Amino acid sequence: MNRHSSQQAHDFLHQSSLGLAIVGIVLMTPFSINNFLQGRHLLGVGGLLINGIFAFNTWTITKRNYYSDTLTLLVLVPIVIFFLNLTFIQQGIIGIFWCYPSVIAYYFMLSERKAWIANLTLLSITFPIAWHIIEQALAIRMISTVVMVSIFSAIFVRVINAQQQKLKLQAITDPLTGLLNRTSLHETLEQAIAQSKRMGISMTLASLDIDHFKAINDAFGHATGDQVLQDISGLLKERLRRVDQVFRIGGEEFLLLFYGSDTESGYLVAEELRHLIGSQPFLPDHSVTVSIGVATLHPKEDWMTWMQRSDDYLYRAKSAGRNQVMCM
Repeated sequence: MNRHSSQQAHDFLHQSSLGLAIVGIVLMTPFSINNFLQGRHLLGVGGLLINGIFAFNTWTITKRNYYSDTLTLLVLVPIVIFFLNLTFIQQGIIGIFWCYPSVIAYYFMLSERKAWIANLTLLSITFPIAWHIIEQALAIRMISTVVMVSIFSAIFVRVINAQQQKLKLQAITDPLTGLLNRTSLHETLEQAIAQSKRMGISMTLASLDIDHFKAINDAFGHATGDQVLQDISGLLKERLRRVDQVFRIGGEEFLLLFYGSDTESGYLVAEELRHLIGSQPFLPDHSVTVSIGVATLHPKEDWMTWMQRSDDYLYRAKSAGRNQVMCM
């Protein structure tokens, strides 16, 4: 799973867990109170305990603290299963009704693999108890319908995640080149700055612009110009490391982020890219060249100032005659 899809799944779990926590607190509180009034104090305590975990989850999510679905699997799931089976023992068939929201909720609070673990654990513990408490024919129907609800929920959540990921990728991706666009630029540079401060590693930006691109469009047509953009984008993605990032931030302008690279190494990579692009037969009897400005992150520098410096060096390279790399 790549970084964007992983973040997408993480965001989905946060949002759905927050919604379920709020709904759980609102809807389960009356049942907890009723259990106390009916003398089922242990079930009442169980309901309040589950509500307490929901409330804690709500607090951690709204405070943007780290929230792990592993914690839910190891803490909330066993408690729910325990009190679910206690409901079977004390109230009989009513316990079946609580199985359905439980198996559905796991898919919205856990990753799919952990949700399957939780539901298989629930069924393996609950079914033998149900088998001895309620009619066997009813117990078989119960296990069949719970399994179907679990499968339908897994499919539903998987479709939601896939669609959400597709929409997010469309929002942050340039449709012509397949590169990242400006949408995620701010977040990516902020993360690079934070990582540089935390780990003490260098980060370097390179602003790259295709020389005389308007003349290419005028002479060969916009379709050919688009093909040049696609070819250069493919070359950049092929040459750079997986940890590096490439953005198309304008018509013929790109921004490259070199992770763990200082000025010297960033300059060498930029020069290599300049020579590589200049040597490619993108156009018949016409060379395509680029100008590049390289800026290594300075201490206490924000992302806008950092990016502006790389742009300044780019304009110096273009003013000095193009087809060169400028840096400090």
